[in-house]
Amino acid sequence: MNRINLVVLLEQLEELVEKAPELPLTGRVLIDADQLLDLIDQIRTSVPEEVRRAEAVSVEKDRVIAEGQQKAERIVAQAEEYAAKLIRESEIHRQAEQEARRIVEEASQRAKEITRGADEYADQVLRNLQEALEKTLSVVTKGREQLNKNASV
Repeated sequence: MNRINLVVLLEQLEELVEKAPELPLTGRVLIDADQLLDLIDQIRTSVPEEVRRAEAVSVEKDRVIAEGQQKAERIVAQAEEYAAKLIRESEIHRQAEQEARRIVEEASQRAKEITRGADEYADQVLRNLQEALEKTLSVVTKGREQLNKNASV
Protein backbone atom coordinates (compact mmCIF):
# COMPACT_ATOMS: atom_id res chain seq x y z
CA MET A 1 0.00 0.00 0.00
CA ASN A 2 1.43 3.35 -0.87
CA ARG A 3 1.43 6.57 1.10
CA ILE A 4 -1.58 7.92 -0.82
CA ASN A 5 -3.68 4.91 0.23
CA LEU A 6 -2.54 5.35 3.83
CA VAL A 7 -3.61 9.00 3.74
CA VAL A 8 -6.96 7.96 2.19
CA LEU A 9 -7.50 5.48 5.03
CA LEU A 10 -6.68 8.16 7.58
CA GLU A 11 -9.13 10.52 5.91
CA GLN A 12 -11.81 7.79 6.00
CA LEU A 13 -11.15 7.30 9.70
CA GLU A 14 -11.40 11.03 10.31
CA GLU A 15 -14.63 11.17 8.29
CA LEU A 16 -16.07 8.26 10.30
CA VAL A 17 -15.51 10.22 13.51
CA GLU A 18 -16.72 13.53 12.09
CA LYS A 19 -19.95 12.08 10.60
CA ALA A 20 -20.82 9.93 13.59
CA PRO A 21 -24.00 10.95 15.40
CA GLU A 22 -23.41 12.89 18.60
CA LEU A 23 -24.78 11.73 21.92
CA PRO A 24 -26.66 14.66 23.40
CA LEU A 25 -25.00 16.56 26.24
CA THR A 26 -21.92 14.29 26.33
CA GLY A 27 -19.65 15.65 23.63
CA ARG A 28 -19.27 12.07 22.47
CA VAL A 29 -20.14 10.37 19.22
CA LEU A 30 -21.49 6.94 18.40
CA ILE A 31 -19.18 5.06 16.02
CA ASP A 32 -19.78 1.70 14.37
CA ALA A 33 -17.09 -0.42 16.03
CA ASP A 34 -16.85 -2.80 13.05
CA GLN A 35 -16.17 0.07 10.66
CA LEU A 36 -13.61 1.59 13.01
CA LEU A 37 -11.82 -1.70 13.62
CA ASP A 38 -11.80 -2.44 9.88
CA LEU A 39 -10.15 0.92 9.16
CA ILE A 40 -7.63 0.41 11.97
CA ASP A 41 -6.76 -3.04 10.55
CA GLN A 42 -6.27 -1.55 7.08
CA ILE A 43 -4.03 1.17 8.51
CA ARG A 44 -2.09 -1.36 10.55
CA THR A 45 -1.57 -3.42 7.38
CA SER A 46 -0.31 -0.38 5.48
CA VAL A 47 2.20 0.74 8.13
CA PRO A 48 4.60 -2.22 7.61
CA GLU A 49 4.80 -1.27 3.93
CA GLU A 50 5.84 2.23 4.96
CA VAL A 51 8.47 0.73 7.23
CA ARG A 52 9.74 -1.53 4.42
CA ARG A 53 9.97 1.51 2.18
CA ALA A 54 11.98 3.33 4.85
CA GLU A 55 14.33 0.36 5.14
CA ALA A 56 14.71 0.28 1.35
CA VAL A 57 15.52 3.99 1.36
CA SER A 58 18.13 3.41 4.04
CA VAL A 59 19.71 0.56 2.06
CA GLU A 60 19.63 2.68 -1.10
CA LYS A 61 21.24 5.59 0.77
CA ASP A 62 24.03 3.31 1.99
CA ARG A 63 24.49 1.95 -1.53
CA VAL A 64 24.63 5.44 -3.05
CA ILE A 65 27.11 6.61 -0.42
CA ALA A 66 29.30 3.51 -0.89
CA GLU A 67 29.14 3.90 -4.65
CA GLY A 68 30.00 7.58 -4.37
CA GLN A 69 32.88 6.79 -2.03
CA GLN A 70 34.24 4.14 -4.42
CA LYS A 71 33.90 6.52 -7.33
CA ALA A 72 35.64 9.24 -5.35
CA GLU A 73 38.45 6.87 -4.42
CA ARG A 74 38.87 5.88 -8.07
CA ILE A 75 38.93 9.54 -9.08
CA VAL A 76 41.51 10.32 -6.40
CA ALA A 77 43.64 7.32 -7.46
CA GLN A 78 43.41 8.37 -11.09
CA ALA A 79 44.29 11.92 -10.12
CA GLU A 80 47.28 10.71 -8.16
CA GLU A 81 48.41 8.50 -11.05
CA TYR A 82 47.97 11.40 -13.42
CA ALA A 83 49.91 13.67 -11.08
CA ALA A 84 52.76 11.17 -10.85
CA LYS A 85 52.82 10.88 -14.63
CA LEU A 86 52.87 14.66 -15.01
CA ILE A 87 55.77 14.95 -12.60
CA ARG A 88 57.73 12.23 -14.42
CA GLU A 89 57.07 13.58 -17.88
CA SER A 90 57.05 17.30 -17.23
CA GLU A 91 60.01 19.59 -17.22
CA ILE A 92 58.13 22.07 -15.09
CA HIS A 93 57.78 20.25 -11.79
CA ARG A 94 55.90 23.05 -10.02
CA GLN A 95 53.12 23.16 -12.64
CA ALA A 96 52.61 19.41 -12.37
CA GLU A 97 52.24 19.57 -8.60
CA GLN A 98 49.80 22.46 -8.88
CA GLU A 99 47.64 20.60 -11.41
CA ALA A 100 47.71 17.46 -9.29
CA ARG A 101 46.52 19.37 -6.21
CA ARG A 102 43.71 20.92 -8.23
CA ILE A 103 42.59 17.53 -9.53
CA VAL A 104 42.72 15.94 -6.08
CA GLU A 105 40.78 18.88 -4.59
CA GLU A 106 38.18 18.68 -7.35
CA ALA A 107 37.80 14.93 -6.81
CA SER A 108 37.47 15.49 -3.09
CA GLN A 109 34.79 18.14 -3.62
CA ARG A 110 32.88 15.86 -5.98
CA ALA A 111 33.00 13.06 -3.42
CA LYS A 112 31.64 15.41 -0.73
CA GLU A 113 28.85 16.59 -3.04
CA ILE A 114 27.84 13.03 -3.89
CA THR A 115 27.73 12.08 -0.21
CA ARG A 116 25.86 15.26 0.77
CA GLY A 117 23.29 14.70 -1.99
CA ALA A 118 22.66 11.11 -0.90
CA ASP A 119 22.26 12.21 2.73
CA GLU A 120 19.82 14.99 1.79
CA TYR A 121 17.75 12.63 -0.36
CA ALA A 122 17.55 10.00 2.38
CA ASP A 123 16.72 12.65 5.01
CA GLN A 124 13.86 14.05 2.90
CA VAL A 125 12.36 10.60 2.26
CA LEU A 126 12.65 9.68 5.94
CA ARG A 127 11.16 13.06 6.96
CA ASN A 128 8.15 12.41 4.69
CA LEU A 129 7.77 8.92 6.12
CA GLN A 130 7.98 10.27 9.68
CA GLU A 131 5.23 12.80 8.96
CA ALA A 132 2.99 10.09 7.49
CA LEU A 133 3.57 7.80 10.43
CA GLU A 134 2.97 10.61 12.94
CA LYS A 135 -0.32 11.43 11.24
CA THR A 136 -1.28 7.75 11.26
CA LEU A 137 -0.47 7.46 14.94
CA SER A 138 -2.45 10.59 15.75
CA VAL A 139 -5.55 9.36 13.92
CA VAL A 140 -5.30 5.89 15.45
CA THR A 141 -4.87 7.42 18.93
CA LYS A 142 -7.92 9.64 18.42
CA GLY A 143 -9.90 6.66 17.17
CA ARG A 144 -8.94 4.57 20.18
CA GLU A 145 -9.76 7.44 22.55
CA GLN A 146 -13.16 7.80 20.91
CA LEU A 147 -13.71 4.06 21.14
CA ASN A 148 -12.80 4.12 24.84
CA LYS A 149 -15.18 7.04 25.44
CA ASN A 150 -17.95 5.14 23.67
CA ALA A 151 -17.22 2.02 25.68
CA SER A 152 -17.52 3.90 28.96
CA VAL A 153 -20.89 5.41 28.04
